[in-house]
Amino acid sequence: MIRVITIGNFLSGIGLAALGFAIILKYILDSLSATPAQLLYPFYIWAVALAVLGVVLIISIVNTFTEITGFVNPDDKLVSNMLVYIHALATLLTFGLLEGVDVVTQGYLFDMGTMIVIAYIFLFVFVFFGSKIAVGAETGQVKEMTSRFMLVSLVLGVIMAGVYLALSIIKNTFSYGWAAGGLFLLAFALVVLIVFFLGRRYEPVGE
Repeated sequence: MIRVITIGNFLSGIGLAALGFAIILKYILDSLSATPAQLLYPFYIWAVALAVLGVVLIISIVNTFTEITGFVNPDDKLVSNMLVYIHALATLLTFGLLEGVDVVTQGYLFDMGTMIVIAYIFLFVFVFFGSKIAVGAETGQVKEMTSRFMLVSLVLGVIMAGVYLALSIIKNTFSYGWAAGGLFLLAFALVVLIVFFLGRRYEPVGE
């Protein structure tokens, strides 16, 4: 029997392919001086990808937080949610490339995407260094843990502010498209790296 998580992965692939096709079609239509009605075609494709994302999110939530669909291996959950993450970010950023989206809206979309990636950077750091930061917490050494957390937060804040500044400079100097592409590539690299690292780590699997 095909697991629900496999269906979710397949749908994520369809959604990402649809978004890629929408972007390519948008630039082809722009180069051909298409009619206003034709320029809406990428939006329709994007809407399909958005609908697919909604279904995939529901599947992902069910598989991650419940066992309604049966036991799902943690490695499978990791890969599946990686696809969901990439699909969701790509859907958000692609909307800013569609016809009729103004500069202000593009700015909002870019900021939203940046916040999503920044939140992931937090996860990225704590996956690798969380155990060192939290040393002593179980024995009541809260002050020591908080001291380490302050320094880590400071460094993280500087890194994330630098990432945001660099991408903002790209957006203001070149275009939203270049900045969105840079943001997506950064997120893609981070999520693949962490999934690859965790996928190689042994972890006891519950029943």
